[in-house]
Amino acid sequence: MLHGHGIRGRLVRGPLRPDGTPEEVEILVRRYRCQRCGAVLLVVPRGVLRSRLFSVSAIALALALWALHRLSAREVRRRVSPWSIVGDTAAGGWASLRRWVRQAPQLFPGVRPCPDDWTDRQRAERIVTTLAALAPSADGSLTERVFVGAAQGR
Repeated sequence: MLHGHGIRGRLVRGPLRPDGTPEEVEILVRRYRCQRCGAVLLVVPRGVLRSRLFSVSAIALALALWALHRLSAREVRRRVSPWSIVGDTAAGGWASLRRWVRQAPQLFPGVRPCPDDWTDRQRAERIVTTLAALAPSADGSLTERVFVGAAQGR
C-alpha cells in the first residue's frame, strides 16, 4: 500500500573513502506514503542512518581512528568532520565519539555487548574489529575494512 511521494534531499557528513577528505554531500532520497495510515517513509542508501548527520562508515572510521590508531579526539574530528570551525567547548575534543560508543547497540546491532568495566576506547575497539570482519573482502588495511564493513552491517 505504498505510493511514491516525491524526492527530497538529505545531507550526509563524512569522507566518502577511508582516506578521503571530509565532505558534506546532499543525496536524493525517495519518499513513499502509506495509503492506509498516511505515514511517510524515506528510502535511503545502506550507509545512511536515521537521525544522524554522519554516515555509518564515517562513524566507524572515527571510532577506528580513535580506538585503534589512538588519535586524539581533536585529530579524529579534523579527519572525519567537514566543519573546520568549532565552538570553544568543542575545541579540545569531540563528544560524539563517546556518544557513538554508548549508542553502539542501536548503530551497530551485530556487535556483542562489552563488559561494564571496559573504557570507551576498549568498547570502540570491539565495535570496529567486529565491523572489519563484516567487510566483504580481507583486502586493504584494517581501517579500510572497518569503513566498508560498517555499511555492510546495517
